[in-house]
Amino acid sequence: MDGRRGREQYNGGTNRPQFEFITVSGTNIRGDSETRRRVRSRAQADYRRRNPPPPRNALTVDLDVGSWLQSLSRDAALRPGQYAPLPMALQSTSQTIETIQMSPTDHDTTYGRDGAGIFLLIPPDHRPRARQLWNHLYGGGCVIFKSMIEIGFLDILHGSASLTQMLSSSAWHRKQLSTGDHESSIDYARYSLMATRALRLRLDDPTQRASLETIIAILTFAAFANLTSNSQLINVHLDGLTHAISGVGGLIMLQQLPVIWLMMYWIDVRGGYLQDTKPRFPQPYGILLAESKLRINSMPSPNFPNSNSTLVEDPAVAHIFDAIQQVTNIINSEAEALGHAFWRTVLFPGFHFAPILHDLLSLPRNTNGIASRFSKRRECFRLAGILYISELRGKFGMDNTGATSFAYKLLLLLKSREMFVSWESDNFFLLWALIIGSASLCIPEPLRLEFMELLSEYSSVIGAYSLRDSLPTVSGVLI
Repeated sequence: MDGRRGREQYNGGTNRPQFEFITVSGTNIRGDSETRRRVRSRAQADYRRRNPPPPRNALTVDLDVGSWLQSLSRDAALRPGQYAPLPMALQSTSQTIETIQMSPTDHDTTYGRDGAGIFLLIPPDHRPRARQLWNHLYGGGCVIFKSMIEIGFLDILHGSASLTQMLSSSAWHRKQLSTGDHESSIDYARYSLMATRALRLRLDDPTQRASLETIIAILTFAAFANLTSNSQLINVHLDGLTHAISGVGGLIMLQQLPVIWLMMYWIDVRGGYLQDTKPRFPQPYGILLAESKLRINSMPSPNFPNSNSTLVEDPAVAHIFDAIQQVTNIINSEAEALGHAFWRTVLFPGFHFAPILHDLLSLPRNTNGIASRFSKRRECFRLAGILYISELRGKFGMDNTGATSFAYKLLLLLKSREMFVSWESDNFFLLWALIIGSASLCIPEPLRLEFMELLSEYSSVIGAYSLRDSLPTVSGVLI
């Protein structure tokens, strides 16, 4: 009988571990590399035997449908003769008016919080869980969900694609709130697949591709990209939305569908904010005039970047800074009147901050690398204004992903050659930018400290008298 069989008999045929003595000599008590490898491999094998990994459910892994959705949007955009460029100017034509004789009231809705319409799409055994996800949209504490509820967007959802996408968004949000919520991970994967397949069917059908239901469905996908701060997906879905809207008469049709225009507008501004790019759609002035306490009007044309003028003389800068002063006064007044309840007003940022952000993101930037003194100072104003609005958004519970990038740009610009000098008649804006950078809680503390260091040098740059003269005015434009 050989040694191997003898050891098996000794162990009684069990899976008990078998040990091996390793001889070492001299001062190298750890042994050579091969000896160490054998020791490690036996220790690892014994550990895995004693601690087997739990069974893995394939659906607990997040499902990435982004590439699939991007390919669908590209396919839709490349179909010849189906889509025309979306006109930025609102031009009404007789054909357009005939095309858009449809409104959300012509469709069955979800019946609000009860969500009766959605449960007809779900298998009976999944309906209790779907009910939990639907209720989470109303009670989960998400500012974006609350905004969608307040303007009535959830009430106009219709069809499998939009409804299941909202369930997917709800599951994703629940998963973010609790890292151990594996059931929500499964729901997120399940409803993402259902929503994507339903949207694909609509895009592949020429009779359904350009319809109100498809527009709403694409908008729910864009809303999810906004929820996750995914700027790439926001672009994909807004591109698809552009083509879908052009197929039913163009941007003019949204005048009759303010809920859709408002959702698209907010997502467009957020996408521009995340990428620091100009928003693609114009502002819905009719809606903003009715809902905002700001003096809403279009931004005048800014001065040319190579101009020798000052910031005070730039009509666009004056327009934006006046709006910032207005919103600061409105916030102080409302907060004093309503107390803590005011900071839970979920629609206030959309009607008061979004118009200012749209204008700030629409200001011209330096594209050729050779910037004039005026254009650099206006860029400082633009970045400081965006950072200030970011700080205000944070007070309302809004996500400030991207704020740090604006702070870095502002700091680098202020530290660049010939920038941290007296701005003469524009010294006020320099001080304002430094104070915003020093006091913004939405950016990391080390970054704030760098702004504070520059601020400590401000008086030596422009003079102590000028600093004392400017501080009262600056404090009146800050919360």
